[in-house]
Amino acid sequence: MRKSASTRANRGTAMHRILVVDDEQAIRTMLQDFFEDTYAITTAASGAEALALLDREDFDMVISDINMPGLKGPELLWMIKERKPGIKTMLMTAYNVDDYIRMAKEYNISNIIPKTVPFNYDEVGALVDGILTERVFGLERYLLPEGVVENEYRITSSDDGTRVREELASIITEKFGSVTDIKLIMDEIITNAIYHAPVGKDGAPKYREYAPVRLEESEHVFVKWGHDAEKYGISIVDNQGRLSMETVLYKIDRHTRGEGMLDDSGRGIHMSRLFADRMIINIKAGVKTEVIIMNYFSHTYRGYRPLYINEL
Repeated sequence: MRKSASTRANRGTAMHRILVVDDEQAIRTMLQDFFEDTYAITTAASGAEALALLDREDFDMVISDINMPGLKGPELLWMIKERKPGIKTMLMTAYNVDDYIRMAKEYNISNIIPKTVPFNYDEVGALVDGILTERVFGLERYLLPEGVVENEYRITSSDDGTRVREELASIITEKFGSVTDIKLIMDEIITNAIYHAPVGKDGAPKYREYAPVRLEESEHVFVKWGHDAEKYGISIVDNQGRLSMETVLYKIDRHTRGEGMLDDSGRGIHMSRLFADRMIINIKAGVKTEVIIMNYFSHTYRGYRPLYINEL
């Protein structure tokens, strides 16, 4: 079992306590074996057992399966957050995450891990560490130890946005071969960062979409890309921090259910999640928003797409 990413990411955080809740013994054992070198791990076979443990002990994070006999994962995490608001929570499922987006919106859940086969230990290790330490920003956090960030760009205008998108699409295509829909994804996310993130005093978008724009220094958009042995990734950051978890879930839910087919708003988030293997959204309200998109070179970890939204 690979432990490199978890060990690398979690140095100095061994005192964090994690409760893993799943009715399948194999899943409990698998996660306990993976995390036990860096965290204090306790497991529970049901929601009722988890609540009993939480009455006696303190935990920093609870990771729960969605579908369990008796108390389901979403209800369990809701009850836990009502009792202990500061606790971090995550769900996991072997089924299509898209089927649970409305549930995530209703229960205020922002991270759902797919139980891929094989299980993506490196990805989950990086995600858990970021949530526990609140160090979620930065593409390099989600690359393997040997991964590299190749280039960084500062977008100061709409022309810059077009140039960076074209250059990146060309570089990635040349380096890794055909990259389906990457230009379309970048176009949507960079357009959102340029035209939707900056607002005027009235709270409305400051710039007319697709009009030529020169951004103020505080509105500049930052893009970087990198890769490791398994995947490449692109990070797009704006320093506005106007997006919220609630808004993201609302938009994903509308588009997933077909209710937002004619919506302009939310299209970029939906398309990025639809066409990229992974989309991670990191938000610090009023400070910055980061959208990370990653594509794997093989089909090993593709499966169902996760839900990863981290709001500090």
